[in-house]
Amino acid sequence: MRRGIKRNFNAVRLSEAEAISAGDGPYIICANHPGWWDPAVFAFLQHTYFPETCGYGPIEAAALKRYPLLERAGLLPVDIKDRSSLRRFLRTAQRILEAGNILWITPQGHFSDVRQRPVVLQSGFAHLARLVPGVRMVPLAIEYSFWTESKPELFLRFGATLTLNPAETTQSMKTRMEQALTETMDRLACDVQSHEPERFRTLLEGKNGVGGFYDIGRRVRQWLRGARFEAGHKP
Repeated sequence: MRRGIKRNFNAVRLSEAEAISAGDGPYIICANHPGWWDPAVFAFLQHTYFPETCGYGPIEAAALKRYPLLERAGLLPVDIKDRSSLRRFLRTAQRILEAGNILWITPQGHFSDVRQRPVVLQSGFAHLARLVPGVRMVPLAIEYSFWTESKPELFLRFGATLTLNPAETTQSMKTRMEQALTETMDRLACDVQSHEPERFRTLLEGKNGVGGFYDIGRRVRQWLRGARFEAGHKP
């Protein structure tokens, strides 16, 4: 998954990261769900920020039957229409968090455009948080967009960490996370629209340029001119 990100994106750019480290966990990372690449993004961030812990996440039980290898990668089957499946998932997730690990979830429950408002989340993560005292919840905004290169950019932003008040209701926690994730997505969108790389910290750079015979021709022309070849489109 990490190799796939480097191969398919021009760069991974992080917008104003909040302080986050494995020692402060366990964490429930609540992300928006813009596309197919999201699980690979979680794997990349897991190895970047939490290399000493294990990361897990839910996946539709029917999808896992099509891709059974993903269960060995830490994805947990759940059927949201089956109460017994939901209970099994909650018990498993509770044990994972109590052991100090990370749970990556997309509580929107389906692919959603980054511009869609309001951001509406399912309440399972808030119920789970009530089962694990001390768990910390972090909003994560993800956006895929093109700037100047042939490959897209992967943009990320962590929001401020939320903790559960023991007297707080599940609905209240759900509403707070909806607001926090919306704010994090809006701030990331402003940075993305700026096209200003200095607003970001680059976590990974892929191979830019068009590639193939076209770039070979460009390289030769630059060599004949005695100029240094720059693969990127932007001067």
